[in-house]
Amino acid sequence: MGYSRTAVSAVTSTGSVRVTLPDGEKADDEWQLLFLANFDSQASLDDAGSIDDLLTNKMAGKTYEAACKYLKASFTQTTGMGAPLAMSAQAAKAASTNAVGINFKRRVARIDVKNSAISNFKLASVQVWNACSHGYMFDEGGFNTDSICHYKDQDVKAVNEKVEAKLYAFPNFVETPEDIEDKFTTCLIIGGKYNNSSTITYYRVNVCPAASQQLLKANSIYTINITKVNSAGKSDKEDAYKSPIEVEYEINEWDDSFLGIYVFDKDGNGLAVSQRKVIFSEEGPQSIQLEVFTLKSATKPLSGNWAVGGLQGTNASTYFSAKRKSTATTEKYLTVTARSKNETLSDREATFNVTWGDIKIPISLTQLNPNSLISKISLIPGELEFEKPGNTQEICVNLQGNFGGIGRGNITPVALYQGSEADWLTLSQGTTPDSPALGLFYFNVTASDNTSGANRLADIKFVVTQGELIATAQASVKQNSMVREVSIHLFEKSGTDYEDRGFASEYFSEVKGFASGQDLSDHLHFAIIAPDQFKYRMKINSSMGWEISSTSGSKLHFSSTSGDANAESTVEITVTWQADSGWEEDFYIKYDDGDQEKFTAHQQGTFKKLGEYVKDGTVITSVESSLIYYYGVFKMNENLWLDRNLGATVGQNGDKGYYTNETDVDIPSDPAARGAYFTRAQADTACPPGFRLPRGKEGSGDGEWDWVVENIVWSTQDGNVAAGGVAYKKVHYVTYSEIPLKRWFIPVCGYSADPAGTNGYYWSQEVGYLYFFPNNGGKYLISSNDTAGYSVRCVQEN
Repeated sequence: MGYSRTAVSAVTSTGSVRVTLPDGEKADDEWQLLFLANFDSQASLDDAGSIDDLLTNKMAGKTYEAACKYLKASFTQTTGMGAPLAMSAQAAKAASTNAVGINFKRRVARIDVKNSAISNFKLASVQVWNACSHGYMFDEGGFNTDSICHYKDQDVKAVNEKVEAKLYAFPNFVETPEDIEDKFTTCLIIGGKYNNSSTITYYRVNVCPAASQQLLKANSIYTINITKVNSAGKSDKEDAYKSPIEVEYEINEWDDSFLGIYVFDKDGNGLAVSQRKVIFSEEGPQSIQLEVFTLKSATKPLSGNWAVGGLQGTNASTYFSAKRKSTATTEKYLTVTARSKNETLSDREATFNVTWGDIKIPISLTQLNPNSLISKISLIPGELEFEKPGNTQEICVNLQGNFGGIGRGNITPVALYQGSEADWLTLSQGTTPDSPALGLFYFNVTASDNTSGANRLADIKFVVTQGELIATAQASVKQNSMVREVSIHLFEKSGTDYEDRGFASEYFSEVKGFASGQDLSDHLHFAIIAPDQFKYRMKINSSMGWEISSTSGSKLHFSSTSGDANAESTVEITVTWQADSGWEEDFYIKYDDGDQEKFTAHQQGTFKKLGEYVKDGTVITSVESSLIYYYGVFKMNENLWLDRNLGATVGQNGDKGYYTNETDVDIPSDPAARGAYFTRAQADTACPPGFRLPRGKEGSGDGEWDWVVENIVWSTQDGNVAAGGVAYKKVHYVTYSEIPLKRWFIPVCGYSADPAGTNGYYWSQEVGYLYFFPNNGGKYLISSNDTAGYSVRCVQEN
């Protein structure tokens, strides 16, 4: 109906405005009012010649609702946003009154950064990238994502490991952020120095929780708290922008919609505090900042600073503190703190007042006890994935904290569908019985057959009520539209032919001695010296075409590297490379829709059934002797050695993976590194393909054991640090590399008749054995055999 503009005093925060109404309209009628602040410099003019043209001609004929969905701000400068920030307010003026209260809201999101990973990372600078170029001035407009801008010329420097009140961006919504090269999700490019480096490298951090949608709202503050940095970042900001998220972080959202809750005195001075009730968890110490706002009267403005009163309540000052962040007259924040962890059975309570003149606002503080309420809801699993044919999976709602009195009736599951297709999920009672006493409740999730031709996405939200408390947890659900079946069979060489050992993952799940995760279905293993010991047949059945991409150069050979849609293909995977050091490489099955599956090939060790061995004087030929063991390798004196004794399940790396029967030695001893005992006859055939027993005979001087005996060092009864050795007592070791420093600590395992013995015995090839005494440093190559069972360590054949 009409509009006018006015300037507001920066001192008094007041102003006046007059609007001329069309003929026939009365000021006493009910009116809907829109207010814009700091709009001139950021208005999206929509081809209007000026701001006046926009707000008169372009707005002509629009309803209140249409106006709210039309007005936009625009910002495309690479120097980044800063004050003054675009703001707006809405109000309905009642009939027969000429007074209205308004609450201005910022139309941008504020982004702060805090570094908690200070032990190995120093925050240097932050930039905003993928910032939306436009933002609606009212919430009814939703999100405008028509174009993106990088604030490359706004490089905000960190102060005391923080960046506060310097970074702003228009709202943004991204349903599913991409893992790499995401060009839509508003993010930060963070510069910092990793692990005391003098060089700044860069990391990308999305302004949303990891693996979650982005819902960047106006009038909210988002604090990115960096919690862990595992490695140096990228040397170039563009590379960091295109890379996956490599920083662990938390994100806290603070809605600024409280800004209109003022308390006024009789003269029109106003005071507001961002939060009047603060609830802490039982953890401590923990702090939050509250923002304090003041409005000065145009006629009788208050002078002086706002103040924080004393804490009231039982032991209030013991449990809590409340104080201004600084004494500066411009200070806008106060800090409240729960001083320590609450390990009692009662909540802690306190109150204090924020005052300005005669205005007083009470603030209440509560620190919950560990049994107050539900402290956390976990969903197991946290995400579900269905293939094209529908089926049922079970999900567990795991309540933590005080969940007494909560039953299935207090839990409401809701399916939230993404996209146009809905009702393809059914939620029902789980197959597993509930355990209310343990806070465990089970639900079946059933997906129908996917005939849509596109992947389906949804979220399952569980709403738990506990009195007035409402807690929620959410799990993502995906159903593929395509058939993708990959199975891998392992074939092991037997004579001149190969025998099918079944699924590779099942075979390797029974192997002893793997590092964690290396027995999974996406891992393929080849023996380092006998690469033809294993080969694989991969069957691929896909409703779309595919191709194999490998980063391993000439190491891996594929019988076929592509396949057609709707046809089952078989790919044989082999290695012809006899490695002199271990390697691992990834390869991928890439589908026509851009999705890919990753697999990892390893040629880092060797495999062998344990075979017959001696235990307590008895030859063992049971199931244990038929188990397959994996052995890693290391290079010493130009030869590959197994990194552990035969029968051991951990590899040696420095002083890790070492075993000794000696006491008072200070070096860690791991029983898994002991291994088995073998008789002379058993030892002669015990080593894996391509390996044998070390040579060594007293006086010969040309075998591997001869070299060890020549170079072995005894650390003495008290350690030999002073002589450039080690602090460990009564150990024998060989330094086989000076740069980098590498040492082999020879395990002390006794022998079959005396497994607790404090001497070491290792078989030599053909005849004799290595014999050493940790108590006095003795070391010998014995030239005769024995009937006892000794330890076995193998070396590469040559």
